[in-house]
Amino acid sequence: MLVQAIFYVVLASQILLISYYYPRKFAARISYLLANYPPEEYPKLYPKPYDYHAENGGRKGLRAYKTANGLILVAGFGILASMLATGYTPRLLGGDEIFVLMFGAVQMVPHLVTEFGATKYYKRMKEVDVRTTQKADLRPRRLFDFISPAYVGLAVILFIGWIVFYLSGREFEAGWTTANYITLIGLCAVNLFMVAVIAFTIRGVKIDPHQAYRDQLKQIRMTVRICVFSNILMSSFLILMDASDRYQWEVFDPVFASLYFQFIIVFGLGMRFRKSRVEDIDFSVYKEDVWLV
Repeated sequence: MLVQAIFYVVLASQILLISYYYPRKFAARISYLLANYPPEEYPKLYPKPYDYHAENGGRKGLRAYKTANGLILVAGFGILASMLATGYTPRLLGGDEIFVLMFGAVQMVPHLVTEFGATKYYKRMKEVDVRTTQKADLRPRRLFDFISPAYVGLAVILFIGWIVFYLSGREFEAGWTTANYITLIGLCAVNLFMVAVIAFTIRGVKIDPHQAYRDQLKQIRMTVRICVFSNILMSSFLILMDASDRYQWEVFDPVFASLYFQFIIVFGLGMRFRKSRVEDIDFSVYKEDVWLV
């Protein structure tokens, strides 16, 4: 009964967090932007053909976003209700976590669609930027300007710790499968990708060509922290799941998977809302008579 209760509470939290709480905050953010920074006053914020967003596309897209999340929210609680009605309990030998992660992936679809739209938006913003010269701050940027060495050290220690823990439970000459090699190579590749993202973010060009330098530094700091914290959470989750298989905690696998998914969202999407409040952004750079340095 305790396992069942914990599972239902955690799954309900996942449904509310990803399909209600953060969509509500995102919708409020976009509504505030459209209401307070119209294209007539901030034309650089709405590069053609995206200049229609303030009147039609933006509000229409926002309605679609709300509708998609609303449907997923209703579906999630419908699934939860059916589980309660049938007395579902996670299996002792685990395996049910795949369904939790699959539903989490469905929950992320509306958010990923908006991210894809944002990528196209910034690409178009660069295409219509007619400036032939731009000023830039040439001071070197270093990793520890944006995050504490303690967090980076913790990420490295936990990743090495996972590798040691993973290898300690397996024999090299017997029992090793292709899946074991894929796991190690795949996780190393993910970590290298995160390192590449951090390096590119710190040294790369701005995604938004008009962004104020102060806002750019905040964006870099946020991206670096998201990558490092995601790495910490990923290594912790892998250690926990491996320990679950080794010490017969598999019945808690769906709970662990849901909590991991929620923590990733809190330290990813959630950090954006906490560290990049739309009210604090310098929008003066998007006016017609202002050119960003």
